Amino acid sequence: MANLDREAMRAAAARIQRLSDEHWSALTPSCRSMENGAWVGPAGEKFCAEVRAAQRELQDLLTAASRSAREKLAAPPDPA
Repeated sequence: MANLDREAMRAAAARIQRLSDEHWSALTPSCRSMENGAWVGPAGEKFCAEVRAAQRELQDLLTAASRSAREKLAAPPDPA
């Protein structure tokens, strides 16, 4: 039974990493557009800063999820 749990953990960690890889740059095109003047003026600058902040937050959350999954997988299995 413990092996089944470890296999499920490995599968979950792999899925988390795949999702992280797929979505890491989800906001990059929007950031580039904003940096290239897609929307100008004070409102554009504010929105650009918000998009960049959202990108940083997304990447931080993806990093944390991947790290957490790897750490849980690396921890010794609970004796059952």
